[in-house]
Amino acid sequence: MAAVLEWLARLVGFFGGAGPVIFSIVLLVATPFVDRLLVRRKRVIFRVLYNSKIGVGPETLHDGADPAAHGPPQLRQVARLLDRMSMVVIRIRNGGTYDIEPEDFERPLSFTFGGRVVWNARISEASTPELREELRNGLRFFPAEDSRPARDNLLTVRQRLGERLTRWVVPQSGQDVAEPGWHGVRIDGLSLKRGQKAKLVVVLREPNGPEGEITKVVRTSGKMRDTGLIKDEGERRRVTLPRVSGALAGVLTAVLVLGLMSRPVDGTVACAVGDLRVEGSSVFMPAMRALAEEYRSACGDDARVTTEATGSLEGVRGVIEADPAPSRGLVALSDGRSDETGGGLRSYKIAIVVYHVVVNSGVGLSAVRAADLRKIYDGTWTDWKQVPGAGGRSLPIRIVGRGQNSGTRQLFERQVLGPGTGEGLLSSNSCLEKDRNPAAPVIRCERDDNAEIIQKISTIPGAIGYADEVSIAEARGAGSVTALTLDGRAFASATAARPGEGYPFWTTEYLYFRGPLEPGSLKASFVEFVRSHVRAQARLSATGFQPCTASPATRELCDLR
Repeated sequence: MAAVLEWLARLVGFFGGAGPVIFSIVLLVATPFVDRLLVRRKRVIFRVLYNSKIGVGPETLHDGADPAAHGPPQLRQVARLLDRMSMVVIRIRNGGTYDIEPEDFERPLSFTFGGRVVWNARISEASTPELREELRNGLRFFPAEDSRPARDNLLTVRQRLGERLTRWVVPQSGQDVAEPGWHGVRIDGLSLKRGQKAKLVVVLREPNGPEGEITKVVRTSGKMRDTGLIKDEGERRRVTLPRVSGALAGVLTAVLVLGLMSRPVDGTVACAVGDLRVEGSSVFMPAMRALAEEYRSACGDDARVTTEATGSLEGVRGVIEADPAPSRGLVALSDGRSDETGGGLRSYKIAIVVYHVVVNSGVGLSAVRAADLRKIYDGTWTDWKQVPGAGGRSLPIRIVGRGQNSGTRQLFERQVLGPGTGEGLLSSNSCLEKDRNPAAPVIRCERDDNAEIIQKISTIPGAIGYADEVSIAEARGAGSVTALTLDGRAFASATAARPGEGYPFWTTEYLYFRGPLEPGSLKASFVEFVRSHVRAQARLSATGFQPCTASPATRELCDLR
């Protein structure tokens, strides 16, 4: 049983999780309604309500006596006539959501009755007198093989009816009574407003033959245009759209419920229950959310890990300043080693984070020297025509940076700009002009996270900034931003460890917490999972980061920062 439940859980995962399965269930439940209300909106529904003998035969006329030996000849003729008579009652209604007009039919609705021939017909219980009159005028009667157009109308049938009844009551000498020649009835120009209905009553006679039950064949013909539908609601079909969609929805619901109830627990993860909060780096937080989901999928919903991108500095300070009891369920992410100390602060190295200086592709720059960057950020250069390699055309330099709490900004100022050079004054809110501080030397605005920075750089001419490799991947692939080499160098694991020679703009992501990791706590379990478990390492690699424990080389790089 456990194996079956685990298989069901894997099946839910195969469909992409509970969300897509629930969406599929909703679609399946809605399918019959969509089909009825939107797709096949025009529907003529009919049902045979009655199909049997009229109920008067020779035995009822003579109270069981032999009609051949008793009674006048006229009565015997009537008995013979009624014994083979039958009546069919067919209800016809508009079962769709739109009015039905004559032009909606490719072939008109018609009914045939096997070998029985039509003697009379009428329209009853119509929704309105006008509808009853329209249907009466639209009735057409045709022979068995429909070898000629059905021109005979109800008036013709009624005129012939009197003649035939007279001949049955007063039979012609030496001759049998001729049968009527109509085997089917057709409704021309059928028009039904939404919800309207009527009944077609047809009186029939079985051709002369052996006594006994009459045949009860009723066949329909006709076709509506486009997606219209003519449906016999009395027909019991095993396979219908509502049944199929309902059955599939039921199966998916059962799979979903059993799969969620039996979510397998990964025995290789030291699971724990409780609440944990992760704050800090906006760069690494999307990856941390993925790790939290990976942990929850392994351990179940009782392990509740929430995340919030507050910035590296703010996240670490939050851990230090928190009360001892609440801090047991709080950890922080920092881009690089934090300068904060005290309060029993502890840390683990998680992954390598690579950054790039990026410009709007319209600048036409692909490489930059650190010395040139310092002139851009301190306001010495304010136009791209002043920057070597930028193409020489006049275009204002617009800097998009991070705020004071950003670990990425600290890394950029320390590793790229160098001592004595910061990002400069905040002069703009719009990133387009100096609308905040007109006296500042250069246009510079700030944004809260790297994704927003890349969005601005992608759309603002002359914009320059920095962001992590993962954040710029999509815009870089689309060609809206260009990642610059620094002093002719790009990041490479083989050279990054060489002081003064390697690419400088990278760091190690740290996970900070306060106090010892208590065995059995969610914090201890989750931190260990993020730090070393193979599932966490695979998820980190998939999100674009190099785990510190992936290889001896990456472990060595992580130790450098």
